[in-house]
Amino acid sequence: MKPTPVCCFGEVLIDFLQDKAQPGLFHRFAGGAPANVAVAVAKLGGQSKFIGMLGKDMFGDFLQQELQSYGVDCSAVRQTMDAKTALAFVALNDQGDRSFSFYRPPAADLLYKVDHCPADLWQNKGILHLCSNSLTEPDIAQTSFALVRLAQQHGWLVSVDANLRHNLWTEGKASIELVTQLLEMADLVKLSEDELTYLAGEQSTEHWLQHILDFRPSWLVVTAGADEVKSYSKTDSFSVAVTTVPVLDTTAAGDAFVGAWLFQAAQLLDSGCSVADLLMQKELQQQVIRKAIKAGSLTCQKFGAFAALPTASEWN
Repeated sequence: MKPTPVCCFGEVLIDFLQDKAQPGLFHRFAGGAPANVAVAVAKLGGQSKFIGMLGKDMFGDFLQQELQSYGVDCSAVRQTMDAKTALAFVALNDQGDRSFSFYRPPAADLLYKVDHCPADLWQNKGILHLCSNSLTEPDIAQTSFALVRLAQQHGWLVSVDANLRHNLWTEGKASIELVTQLLEMADLVKLSEDELTYLAGEQSTEHWLQHILDFRPSWLVVTAGADEVKSYSKTDSFSVAVTTVPVLDTTAAGDAFVGAWLFQAAQLLDSGCSVADLLMQKELQQQVIRKAIKAGSLTCQKFGAFAALPTASEWN
């Protein structure tokens, strides 16, 4: 039996990371949340695939080469002349926290259609992962929801990291309605504490969480930087402590967490353990989250995204 692939859909872009010693200087790194997750899974030894559109330009060529160099399957990647590859300029404060300036839209990743997927994409069961950044324009939102429905029809798990980037939305803030609709379709959900507060709006966070969990047999985790990670499911809720580490750059820490989470979920599926089985085993869930925290912590201690994600030898 083939190992369960983690297939990540959405943006892959260039992160121009600010040089702390020379603030006017920026260094080029491959990035983009779904692409980071794909690389994180591959570097840990899993099977991963990236699904997305790149510009047919120097940055698009660079990104595809970078993905492939880390072992990510790029058979579902397409390139276009109709738009350029997206760019993001990332400034860091003294704590390593980020602020973003995006050159998107227009951008190539927003042009991906369901018809661009290879015919054999759904041949074997897998995990489809995506973020809310593929909801920011009507056409790419339509593609996102269509891919989720196809994944579900073929018996796949769906993973969503909210990963809210308000300045990517035309209105200057993420659509609570659209993001919540996507989360309602997911089996595995990752939020930050700030995202939870934003999405809950005028509701209590407890009421909003229960609303999401009422839809599917979800496992939902909420991260809060160096504070504890909170886990929620229909059967239980608990917290896992986070060990403090020296932080250089938080750029891909959340993606490392998600990648390690999904890598372990794929391994459990390969061993015959379903999500329903997993959600009945609190100790196993805690073990999975501790390992995901470790991946995020290791990533914080390096600069960049792809390059900062831990290898299997560093993580184990």
